Amino acid sequence: MSATFAREYSSGLTLSVVGHVVLFAVLGMKLIRPPSEPVPQVRLAIEATVIDVAAIRAREAVEHERLAEIERQKQAAAERVRREQEAAQAARRKEQQARVAEQRRREKTERDRKAAEQKAVEQKAAEARRRREAARVAEQRRKDAELREREAAEERRRASERQAEFARELEAEEHRLAAISSGKQAQYLALIRNRVERNWVRPAGAKVGIECVVHVTQIPGGDVVSARIGRCNGDASVRRSIIAAVAKSSPLPPPPDPSLFDRTLRFTFKPEQ
Repeated sequence: MSATFAREYSSGLTLSVVGHVVLFAVLGMKLIRPPSEPVPQVRLAIEATVIDVAAIRAREAVEHERLAEIERQKQAAAERVRREQEAAQAARRKEQQARVAEQRRREKTERDRKAAEQKAVEQKAAEARRRREAARVAEQRRKDAELREREAAEERRRASERQAEFARELEAEEHRLAAISSGKQAQYLALIRNRVERNWVRPAGAKVGIECVVHVTQIPGGDVVSARIGRCNGDASVRRSIIAAVAKSSPLPPPPDPSLFDRTLRFTFKPEQ
């Protein structure tokens, strides 16, 4: 279309130039020739030339308008393309934002799910610990109650034994006191003193009138564990002789009444009596 317009425009320009040349020639002839001579044919040529130039200009205006329209259409198309591209970009951004939002929603849902699972596990573990602790406390309470009951029973048994022992001791003491009152205690000490005196060997130089307090420790059966001299008017040899006599008298004679047995005895050693 642009090439056709160029050819038409070139042709019109040539005709216009030719027309102007003819016009100048006619004017020159009018200057040379007398004005009385008519020139009708030249006027027709000028009018044709002017008509052709106006037509060319009209075509040029139409072509210019057509080209302007094409340019407007190109710009409108470019604007539509730009808008479509912007709309596509906006749509892609929106889609990307939607994908990101969906991904975030899924991640949050997964985090919430894991947190809920973890919480459930922790609650289950806490409940198991609570139950174990409750069972442990209950078992400890049961054991404590059993221990208290055993201790109470043991205390009752010991109290009963102590009471029985006290009763036996009281009875034995009463029996011993009765035996002492009956003279059996004095008889028992006389038996021990007589045996020691029979086993005593008087030391050379021992004076007459010896009187010494003897302390004896024995075990059941009469075996002598130890002996010592308390108040005594004899010398060292006399003291040693009395200790030897006590050792020789072991085991000591049993008491006439078992209640009169005592681990520690004291009697007065007087060999001349």
